Amino acid sequence: MMISRLAGIAAVGVIATVTACGNSDGAGGSGCGPGSSAGAANDGSAGSGAGHAAGAGGGVSAAQGDAGSGDAGESGGDNLPGSAVPATPMGFAPSNLKGDLGLEVDEDLIFNGETCGNEAHVNTDTGEIDCSRTGVRPSYQFRISAQGDGSEVGVFAGRNILVAPGLTIIVEGQRPLVFLAPGDVQINGTVEAIADSIYAHSGNAGGFSGPPGEQVKGQGPGGGSGTSSEAGGGAFCGKGGKGGGTTGAPGGAPYGAAQLVPLIGGSSGGSGDLGGRGGAGGGAVQIIAGGKLTLSATGVIHVGGAGGGWNGGGGGSGGAILLEANEINIAGTLAANGGGGGEGDGVAGDSGLNASPDAIPAPSGNGTPSSDDNGGNGSAAKALDGSPGGSVSGGGGGGAGRIRLNSKSGVALVSGVLSPSVDSECVTQGKLGN
Repeated sequence: MMISRLAGIAAVGVIATVTACGNSDGAGGSGCGPGSSAGAANDGSAGSGAGHAAGAGGGVSAAQGDAGSGDAGESGGDNLPGSAVPATPMGFAPSNLKGDLGLEVDEDLIFNGETCGNEAHVNTDTGEIDCSRTGVRPSYQFRISAQGDGSEVGVFAGRNILVAPGLTIIVEGQRPLVFLAPGDVQINGTVEAIADSIYAHSGNAGGFSGPPGEQVKGQGPGGGSGTSSEAGGGAFCGKGGKGGGTTGAPGGAPYGAAQLVPLIGGSSGGSGDLGGRGGAGGGAVQIIAGGKLTLSATGVIHVGGAGGGWNGGGGGSGGAILLEANEINIAGTLAANGGGGGEGDGVAGDSGLNASPDAIPAPSGNGTPSSDDNGGNGSAAKALDGSPGGSVSGGGGGGAGRIRLNSKSGVALVSGVLSPSVDSECVTQGKLGN
């Protein structure tokens, strides 16, 4: 087995690096998240972590205990000094972040059984990390940072970042999420930036919510049309599906840049008649590592769109995934699929299903068996556009989101599942910025 690039301490030291919140260092920042009395810091306050560095290398073992599994390869993480270091990586300028965040880190941000049990809620508006397990909590730094267009992202930083197998991070809040580490990032669990688990029209992490009211255009630049009771699906990279029947509303039109600058989420489907509210668009996630970024075979990043409501709601589009590191290795799943459209029968039908973290299209809502009033399926794999609703009625499916991989060489090592497909126009690669 290769020695992990994250292996900077012994097995007994993994838990020791996850400390309780430190005290403010007097420079305006906090050593932990805003759940502590130290609070969170916005742009312009140059806080630093308060605890001790995790050994001379500042790394964590990705091959021991529940902190990870498998080989991570070699890394720049072990070359970090033992004291606090700038959160922004050396050697390249990350997309969407200002040059100097005024942010330093000296602790690893670790999501595992010791810190968070099997679930963590990360809120990009408040800067809080709420774990299902109480007690020892992750150490991290948080900033709200403005992008070039004036919109904001929520930045969570640690020296190295690790998500253990079997753990799910649920992203909440309206701002897109940025994970930032000057060392390495290893994702062995799941990061999902999708619609609210109860209200499929409510977006998170920069995903646009479904519009209130009847026959209303979806929110976001690619919002599906709501000019009839059979609304169109939301778009991002792929087009939204047309609403069903002869009078079905058009799906949304593609928007945004392949480089995902600025970082923006997916658009919602249009709303049909009563109950047919459009599904929310998928959220936006950016992960930045100064060393190596690894998504293991058990790792998943899911930014799928939500299904449209019964009675002709359009499905939401997939969101955005932007990964930036000197070296990127993807053995797991990156999914930015569209949600299914809602059926067109206001009495006997179903809502469209939410997009799933795989390469399978989200099914539409099923209507009356004797009538072609199903919604359209969402996008997935090589199908970039949402499907239209049935010949009688039904909401259109959501279109595909965008995936971007920026590395030193311009070519990431990809052996896992990408949906949309890795050879499609919705998945692009590039070199790191200077």
